[in-house]
Amino acid sequence: MRILTVAIIATLALTTASALAGQGALKAGSTMPAFSLKGFDGKAITNASLKGKPYVLDFWATWCGPCKAASPTMQMLHTKYGKKGLVVIGADVLENDKGKAARKYPAEHKYTYKFANADALFPKFQVNGIPFFVFVDKNGKIVKTFQGFGPGVEKVFEQLAQQITK
Repeated sequence: MRILTVAIIATLALTTASALAGQGALKAGSTMPAFSLKGFDGKAITNASLKGKPYVLDFWATWCGPCKAASPTMQMLHTKYGKKGLVVIGADVLENDKGKAARKYPAEHKYTYKFANADALFPKFQVNGIPFFVFVDKNGKIVKTFQGFGPGVEKVFEQLAQQITK
């Protein structure tokens, strides 16, 4: 009985955190706050470098099952909508090994979208959990934030990609 109670409390806590995620600095309709990331390729990824381009920030980690489950969808968005200017960024956070596994991840899975470490952005943007996605239009406005990943989300993400690449 005690284990069931603990499980229920943990589920409620995760549900509450999920509902609150993104309620801080990243709100739909607002301008994306300034940021700077160092890509795994060594190149800077900033608001300035993305000016005029729609993009998706995917906050993820190698130890997060739902995060890894979202990666094929991120690759699909990159492949299908990159021709229309969409930039997909895997914003790696909260790794225990200083990002060693994350740096290997794209090549191991043949992902060709951009990857960067985003540990500094995570608290700045007040993101409460991962995976966490931010869809930004070419004018730098946040169209939608999304917490979590599961069945059916691919269709929602594709609709958002279509919307921000118009």
